Amino acid sequence: MHKRTNALMLSITICLGILLGCSGSGMLPVEGTVTLDGKPLDGAAISFVPAEGGRPCSGQTDAQGHFTLASYVAGDGVPPGEYKVTVVKLDARRKAEAAPVEEGTDGGEEQVMGNIEQAVKFLTPMKYSSPATTDLKVEVTANMEPVQIDLKSGR
Repeated sequence: MHKRTNALMLSITICLGILLGCSGSGMLPVEGTVTLDGKPLDGAAISFVPAEGGRPCSGQTDAQGHFTLASYVAGDGVPPGEYKVTVVKLDARRKAEAAPVEEGTDGGEEQVMGNIEQAVKFLTPMKYSSPATTDLKVEVTANMEPVQIDLKSGR
C-alpha cells in the first residue's frame, strides 16, 4: 500500500510539472501599440512567431492600437526569446445577387441560386502578413518596455 501511495504521488508530481511547464512558467507579459501611417490600427491580428520555430503568441489591437499577447490563454504572456512579428488587418466583403425566379418543370416557380462574390483586401502591407516576409523583429526580455510597431502603407 505504501508503494502505491508513493507511485501515485510521483505520478501526480510529474503531471503537475508537465502542466506547469506547458502553461506558462517563465512567461513574460508583452504589450504594445501598432500604428499605420501614424494612426492607431484597430482590429489587427498580431503574432509573435519564435525565430527558432515553435508556437506563435498572438493578440488583437483595440481602437487605440493597443495589444496584449497570449500564448495559451488570455494574458498569460510570452516565453523569452527572439520573435518575428506579423501584423494583418483584412477587409472581407461579400456581395450576393439574388437570382431570378424561374418556372419549374412541375409548373411551379423555383428560386435558382444567385452569384456570390467574396473579396478580401489587405488593409496592412502584405509583407507583414507572413514570418517569411516580415522585417519586424522583437526580443522578449524580462522588464521590457511596451513594444511600438509603426507600419507604413507605402501609398
